Amino acid sequence: MSSALANNFFAKFVAWGLLSALAFHFVAGIKHLLMDANIGVTLEGGVKKAQITVVASAILIILAGVWVW
Repeated sequence: MSSALANNFFAKFVAWGLLSALAFHFVAGIKHLLMDANIGVTLEGGVKKAQITVVASAILIILAGVWVW
């Protein structure tokens, strides 16, 4: 099974896509947990958390791509 993933571009692409979705969902979930705890509920806090979510997700997505390939 691992050799199929190692030799197939489409399988790697699908694995990377799934890991990317999982990473974004995880980071956005943390953001929502902070909102539930009433942390950063202002407009400025929401914008800052959205920016942090995008940056953290991008870092995790790049790391997932490095790990898959």
